[in-house]
Amino acid sequence: MFKKLLSFWIFIVTPGLALDDHRVIVKIDKEVIIAPSGVFNRAMMSMVRSSDGTIFLNGQTKLPKLYMSQDQGESWIPVIVRLDGPPLEQVTQGLGVSRKGRLFLIHQTSGNHLPNTSSLYGQDLFVSYSDDFGKTWITSSTEFGKFSPGIPNMKFHEDGNRTFVEQPNGHLMFTTTIVPAKDYAEKYPPVKPVQPPNYEYGGQEGDLFSDVVFRSTDYGATWGDPSQVYPDLNPHESSLSIDPYDANHLLIITRIQRMGRANENAEKMMMKTGNPRHYWKQAGLFESRDGGRTFNWPNGGFTSWYGHRATICWAQNNVVVIVHNAGYKDPRRLVRLSLDGGETWVNGTKRGTALMRLSKKFKLAREIGFCSPTIEMSPDHFLTAVYRYDNKKTSKLLRGVVSGIFWHIERPQHE
Repeated sequence: MFKKLLSFWIFIVTPGLALDDHRVIVKIDKEVIIAPSGVFNRAMMSMVRSSDGTIFLNGQTKLPKLYMSQDQGESWIPVIVRLDGPPLEQVTQGLGVSRKGRLFLIHQTSGNHLPNTSSLYGQDLFVSYSDDFGKTWITSSTEFGKFSPGIPNMKFHEDGNRTFVEQPNGHLMFTTTIVPAKDYAEKYPPVKPVQPPNYEYGGQEGDLFSDVVFRSTDYGATWGDPSQVYPDLNPHESSLSIDPYDANHLLIITRIQRMGRANENAEKMMMKTGNPRHYWKQAGLFESRDGGRTFNWPNGGFTSWYGHRATICWAQNNVVVIVHNAGYKDPRRLVRLSLDGGETWVNGTKRGTALMRLSKKFKLAREIGFCSPTIEMSPDHFLTAVYRYDNKKTSKLLRGVVSGIFWHIERPQHE
């Protein structure tokens, strides 16, 4: 059984619970509407649950707006964000919440677009925080341009959930993606065949463009002290999680994307990954044992071709939930599960598999554009927000709608 102590779930061993049996199944309970069509422009979303049970959801929108639920996700109301700092129009991005209930919002200036695209790559990045459920906000004074490790001219990639984690001492971390600014990329174009360390992005030796972990030791008032995730595979669009029992143990699921190299055996690489080309383009799972200073790549820690745009949740009972794209021309969203903090993964057998890439893929939803990080509602019960992308495969009634999918894990009884 489980008992709740303050905001934490305590797992108590009870006869009948199959703690060592990985043959679980996923059950969808219901779906609710969070935001109607037209509210969010693209919706690489973030969703968090405060210690008092309040849930907040944030998507990519120029008019800063959150959605809030105070009844366990059953109903939602909009919360208009009024920032005190940046005078220009802001696009909201990531969202976080501390154990004390401080809400964090990542945003950047709108209007800085690449030629012939609608994609935003801002050269500024802000973190604002609120202590009154989003009614008022204070913007951090951090100038993120000063913290770019070895990169003199960069932009912050728009996509990604930009998830926050908090250690027991109150120290905070979140990730964001750095790419080179246009004039820098033109000055240092990529060479062909593509060579490390810059791959498609160009640059000079030492300019490693990838996701970066930023830190705060003053409850979010300032941010800095950057470290990179795993530049070798150009990670971006990351989702970060923290071990509920080890503050220095992190898991991050991130999009990995780079062309194969001349010194790699293309056939062996494609056989290993299942990719139809000599190219990394999927999600990779990385692990840190030193608080995000360095990351390693576990054996088999990746999804299939185009199985990117992934999120991760590390629940209080050590269950790890990963949601990601199904793959090339497959609109579904899939769930992968670990019941023991990523040591093994559910694959339909009692003992599971050590390789995430061989784990079972449970269907969460179909015809979906993006998913938020999953949040834990109670032991083995979860909520994931989904955004249906505006394309021909999606019903006209559902295009652009943000829904909340409630689902749970069913564990087998002892045989």
